[in-house]
Amino acid sequence: MSDETVSSERAVMIRLRARLAVVERAAWFGLVHAMRTRPAETEAFIDSERARCAEGFSARGWASDLTEAERALLAAEVDSGLAQLLEDARAEC
Repeated sequence: MSDETVSSERAVMIRLRARLAVVERAAWFGLVHAMRTRPAETEAFIDSERARCAEGFSARGWASDLTEAERALLAAEVDSGLAQLLEDARAEC
């Protein structure tokens, strides 16, 4: 290990990145467990959340600090991410 130090600004970013990784792993565990125990219900829930997100991001109520184009991009990324997550969970189970 080197004698390098981490700046306080970088340390904040790294801690946030670590928290995100922990949340992602915990969510993944929960999704895989749900897919193994109640796959049809889990898939239906993810599908309904995709629809809910699409509707929510198309309205100005969600992410109102973003422009319409930015909200559209966010909506597309969330939808794509949820679809990929479900596909990955199916492959895991």
